[in-house]
Amino acid sequence: MRQGGVQVIPAKPVLAGGAVVTREHPTRGTEVVVVHRKRYDDWSLPKGKAEAGESVPAAAVREVLEETGVSIRLGVPLDTVSYDLTKPARPDLSKHGKVLSGIKRVSYWGATATASVKRAPDHEVDVVAWLPVRAALSRLSYAADHFLLSQHLEQPVTTPLVIVRHAKAMDRKDWSKKDVARPINALGRRQAKLLVPMLQAYGVERLVSSTAVRCLSTLQPYAGATKHKIMTYPGLTEEEGTHDAKGVSKIVRRVRTSALTAGRPTAICVHRPVLPHILETLEIAPTTLVTGEFLVAHLTGDGSVHALERHRPQA
Repeated sequence: MRQGGVQVIPAKPVLAGGAVVTREHPTRGTEVVVVHRKRYDDWSLPKGKAEAGESVPAAAVREVLEETGVSIRLGVPLDTVSYDLTKPARPDLSKHGKVLSGIKRVSYWGATATASVKRAPDHEVDVVAWLPVRAALSRLSYAADHFLLSQHLEQPVTTPLVIVRHAKAMDRKDWSKKDVARPINALGRRQAKLLVPMLQAYGVERLVSSTAVRCLSTLQPYAGATKHKIMTYPGLTEEEGTHDAKGVSKIVRRVRTSALTAGRPTAICVHRPVLPHILETLEIAPTTLVTGEFLVAHLTGDGSVHALERHRPQA
């Protein structure tokens, strides 16, 4: 593509994640964490680029921890901010009037601090500060960060319910035993492993699964990493759940109530044919998921879905 006689070479978008992290102080009320970047001499919300193969939610959690020393649980998704990265191409291309054109997309979430350690200053972030909202709005250097903080404060309290389609399993034609015992394959094992930091990003504490091996194996790496047990329901299997919408709905309502009552983020792993019954129960528009893909339904206290996200491990 040419613009004014200059050839523009498109580059892949740079994906990044960040968060508006808040906590409640006994006397100062709601506080938000902000960082001062020595290189730019600015105050901003913590954020950073996703690493190769890393999901953006996991990147947001990792970058917040690296920049602030604060461990977080992601909540409601906020806006995505885009930056123009257009720059001169390599020297061998620049002499021919070519430039690299691209954008950086930073996806933000509201987040709750779950733990914090003091972070030593370095060349990237030299000051980390917890500020009351009004002080944070005065300190932040960019209008986009002002908007994101205000947007976060407008969100209701929610609990994540993660709906996972099981990881890639062995082909049915290659499996001669009962289908409920069909295992995940090599790709599925990679997907299950990559789900660990993705589920950790939302602070998942409860795990629910069909009794099928392929569903249990999808959640097992996360269960092993976090020491959480997996609660199983035969009614969620493909064999029982596909033609029993009422039975599946009953289980999902029970899981939802339990998650909301305890305020504990929950993940439920199921099969493609059972998914429509779950979505209908939660009043989510019909959709399909590929293996290993999941939805995050952010539930308000009355059980309604305030926000919905969709992610998949890049295996």
